[in-house]
Amino acid sequence: MFCASCGSILLPKKTPYGNWMSCPKGHSQPKMVEKGYDSEEKNKNVGSKLEVSDGINHLAVYDYLCKKCGHGKAEMLEIGAFYSDEDNVVKMKCGKCGFVERLEGKIK
Repeated sequence: MFCASCGSILLPKKTPYGNWMSCPKGHSQPKMVEKGYDSEEKNKNVGSKLEVSDGINHLAVYDYLCKKCGHGKAEMLEIGAFYSDEDNVVKMKCGKCGFVERLEGKIK
């Protein structure tokens, strides 16, 4: 790379912003602007905390009677098999109290 003003070879120079190529005669390079930036800026758009207003899980859409509280809807959680000879693990999570029960056997 060559200096845009005098045509001499640019040499590496250490600056507080990193290593830059600079002219040995001190000419500034218009294409290589040596500006720093502040990476410690605060988030200006602070989000609000998400809360469930009624205490019921809205993902609980399956008909399933909870053994703990008797609620009639549950969320189905399915965990895939790790090996080919295993079955998937199916769990039902109560929509009201959050009680989780593992189901045995295959689900159709």
